[in-house]
Amino acid sequence: MTSIHPPLPPSSDQESFQSRPAHSSNVVVFDETNNVDEDVTDFFDARFKSREDLVKIKDILQEQTVAGEELRKQLDASRIKTAQVLRQAQATSKASLESLGNLESSSLDLEEQIENSETFALGKNRNQRSLIEELSGLQAKIQALEDAKRYIAIVTQTQKMISQCKDQLQSSAKEALVPYESLVELSKSVCGAVHQHDTKLEQFLTASVDGLLKEFKSSLSLKFQASIDAIGWPKPIAKSTDLKDEQRDQFEETYKELLMLQEPTYGPLDHSGEKPFAPLLTTALMVAPLTLRFRYHFEGRRPTNRLDKPEWYLTHVLELIKDHSPFLQNFVQEVVQETEFKEYDVKNDFIRLLLAAVERKISLSVPAMLSSPEILSHAIHETLKFDRTLREQELYQPPGQTKEWQGTVHVFLGNREWLKTWLRVEKDFAVSRYTQIVEDADAWKPAYEDLGEKGVIIPTKSAEKVMDLLEIITERYRPLPVLEHRTFLLDIQLDILISYHRHIRDLVDHFESLTYSFVRVLPGSATPDELSTMGIEGLRNLCQWMASAEYISSTLKDWGEDVFFLELYKEISERTKKITNPMLSENEESDEDIAPVKRLDEQGTIFDDSIRGFSQLSKRIQELIVKSVTKDVFGSMKPYVSLRSWPQIEFSAPQSPHSPQSPQLNEYHPSSTENDDVSPELYQPLRILSHSFEFLQSALPTRQFTALYKQISLEIQDFIWQKTIMKNSFSELGGLQLARDVRIGLLGAGRKWIKRPENYHRKLRDAAILLSLQSAKANSPPAVQDKGVDKTNYVKRTLAQIMAVVFDEDLAAEEVQRRLEEIGVTHLGVAEAKEVIRRRVECWR
Repeated sequence: MTSIHPPLPPSSDQESFQSRPAHSSNVVVFDETNNVDEDVTDFFDARFKSREDLVKIKDILQEQTVAGEELRKQLDASRIKTAQVLRQAQATSKASLESLGNLESSSLDLEEQIENSETFALGKNRNQRSLIEELSGLQAKIQALEDAKRYIAIVTQTQKMISQCKDQLQSSAKEALVPYESLVELSKSVCGAVHQHDTKLEQFLTASVDGLLKEFKSSLSLKFQASIDAIGWPKPIAKSTDLKDEQRDQFEETYKELLMLQEPTYGPLDHSGEKPFAPLLTTALMVAPLTLRFRYHFEGRRPTNRLDKPEWYLTHVLELIKDHSPFLQNFVQEVVQETEFKEYDVKNDFIRLLLAAVERKISLSVPAMLSSPEILSHAIHETLKFDRTLREQELYQPPGQTKEWQGTVHVFLGNREWLKTWLRVEKDFAVSRYTQIVEDADAWKPAYEDLGEKGVIIPTKSAEKVMDLLEIITERYRPLPVLEHRTFLLDIQLDILISYHRHIRDLVDHFESLTYSFVRVLPGSATPDELSTMGIEGLRNLCQWMASAEYISSTLKDWGEDVFFLELYKEISERTKKITNPMLSENEESDEDIAPVKRLDEQGTIFDDSIRGFSQLSKRIQELIVKSVTKDVFGSMKPYVSLRSWPQIEFSAPQSPHSPQSPQLNEYHPSSTENDDVSPELYQPLRILSHSFEFLQSALPTRQFTALYKQISLEIQDFIWQKTIMKNSFSELGGLQLARDVRIGLLGAGRKWIKRPENYHRKLRDAAILLSLQSAKANSPPAVQDKGVDKTNYVKRTLAQIMAVVFDEDLAAEEVQRRLEEIGVTHLGVAEAKEVIRRRVECWR
C-alpha cells in the first residue's frame, strides 16, 4: 500500500543550506513563482481533464523524470560556480584587509570597497538574483516533483484497487471488501498527512471511496432484493419452513452479504445507549415496499386517507407488525445471530422503520387538525393508545437505546404550539364535562339503590361521574413519556377535585347558614331552601354530600397506591421540594393555613392533599349531622327538661290498674318494681330520634352510622345530665322514673340498631342507679326479687348505705370507687357520684 511520505533529507552538497526551511509543497513548480499550489493545479488540470487521460500518466512521469535529471545537472553546475565565487570573495576580502593597514587615513575609500565586496558576495549587482533564492527555487521544484510522483502513484493505486474490487464483486463480496478496505485506509492516511481538507487529492480519494461503496451497495442490494422477491415478500410468511431450501439459502446468503456493508455505511455500533443503532440495510430494503404501500393508501387521494380516522393507519401498522413478526423472529433473527450484529432485535428494527412512515404521516396531518381541536385530541389519544400497544404487547424499544422511548406521540408534543393547542382542548373538555356533571338535576342522587353491603359507600351520581372523568383523563396521559406533559394533565385532575371540593363545601356552608341564621318556623311557612335543611330532608342532603366526599377520598386512596401514580409522585418529588395544598376549607384551621407550603413526604402519595381535604370536609358534614339531629331532639325535649315534679313523685300502695302483673326487674335497681312507661314528655323526642336513626342507618355504612350514633348519644347524654339531672331533685320514685326513661326510652330505641346502646350512655346509666336507690322508708316500694336474669350480680344497697360510703372522709378514693362499682356505678368519679346523690331529696349532705 502506497502512502505519502515527508520530503527526503538534503544531500551532503546541500548542507550549507540547512539553515533555510525546506519547502513542503506537494506539487511540481514549473516556473519561478511563489504560488506553487496554483502551478501544480494548472499542471494537472491541463494534462488530466478526464479519467481517460490517466493513461498518459507513465509517459508524463518519464518526461518529468528527464526534466528532473536536467535540473540536477544545473544544480551541480550552480554549486561549482558558487564555490568559485565564494573563493574569489574570500581572496578579495583578504586583499582588502591588507590594504586597510596601509590606508588608515583613507577610511572612506575602504568603506566603499567593503560595501562593494558585500554586494558582490550576495549577488545583488544590478538585475542579478540572489544565489540563495535561486537555489531555494530549485529545491522547491525538486520537492514538488517528488510530491507529484507520489500523487500520481496514489491515483494509480486507487484506480487499481477500484478495478480489483469491481472484478472480485462479481464472484465474492467478502473478497471484494479487501481492496475496498485498503482504499479506505489509504484515503485516511492521505487525508491525515496533507493537512488540507480541500485539496484535489483528498477530494478525489473521498469521491472514489464513496462511489465504490455506492456501487457496492447497489450490487448487493439488487441481489438481496431478488432473494426477497423470490420468497414473495412483502406477503406475510407464516412459517419459514414453507419456503424452499434454495430460497432459504439464497435469502440467508444475500442477507449476510449486504450486512457486510453495515459498518462501512454507518460506522461501528454506538453502545452509549443514548441513541439507537442505525437501521440495518437489510431491514430497510424489506420495509421499503411496505412504506410505499402505506404512503399510497394514507397520503394520497384514496378514501383511506381521512383526517378524522388516524386509527385506520395506526391499526394498519399494528397488523403489519403482527403479520410479519413470526417470520422476523423465528427465521430472520436466527440469521442475524450468525453475524456481528447479534445485539439487534430484527422485529424492533422492522417496527422502527415502519414508525418513520407513521411519524411522517402525523407531521403532514397536524397542520390541518389545528383548526379542529376535537380531531387533534382524538388523534393524540389514538396515538397514545398505539404507543402503549407497542410498549406493552410488542415490547418495542429502539435497538441499542436504553433510555425510555418517547413514542410516536412526540411528533405532536415536540412542537410547542401543537402541544399548547392539545392541552387547551383537554382542559376545555374536562371543565365542560365537569360543569355538566355538577349541574345535572340528579347530581346528588345515589348512584345505586342498594348494594346489599352496609360496609360499602354508595356514591352519588356526581361523585361517581367525577371519578369517571378523572379516570378518563388518567388513561389519556398515562402513556405520556415526558413528566411535564403528565403533570399538566394531573393539574387538570387536581383542579377538578378542587372545584368539586369547593362545590360541596359551598353547599355545606349554605346549609349551615340557613340552619343557624333563622328561627325555626312552621313547615307551612318555610321557604324551599329552609325546608331542605329540616328533618329527614336535611339529613338526606348532608348524607349525600358526605357520601360524595367519602367516596372521592376512598377512591383517591386506592389510586395513590397505583404503581403509575407512585412513580409519578417519585418523579415529582425528585424535581421539586415544595407543594401547596389548596384543598383545605377556609373555615378549617390547619397547619397549611398557617404555612401553606410544605415539603413532600417521601412515604406519601400524589393525592394526599386531596384526600386530606375531602376527609376533613366529611368530618365537618358528620358534625353537622350530629348538630342537626340533636338540635331537633333538644328542641322537642323542652317540655321534658322543664319538668319539676321529680321530687314529688311518691309511692302509692295499691298498684295502678295499668301496672303489669309481673313486675320487671329494674336494670339499675334490682330490688325495685316499676311500670314500663316512659314519661309522656319524652315521646316526641324519642320519635324524632328513632326516625333520624332509621334514616341514617339506611343511608350510611355501618361504620359511619355507629360513629354518628355514638356522637349523638353522647350529646343527648350531656344534655340530659346538664338540663335534668343537675338542675332537679329526685325522690326515689322520681329516680325510678328517670331510670325507665333512660332504659326503656333511650336505650330501648337504640337497641333496634345497636347491640349494646348502654355503652354510649354510661353516665346516665350510673346516675339512674344512684337516683333510684331504695330509701328504706315506710312508703318505699317493697323489694321484689325477680327470678329473671340477673347477670351482673350487683350488691343491693340502700341510699343510706351508699351515702355513708361516699361521704365518709376517712375512706380512700379507691375504696369508695370500689364500693360504687359493687352496685354497678362504673363510670362516674367520686365527685360526680356525690353530686348525683345530692340530687336525692333524702340526702342531707
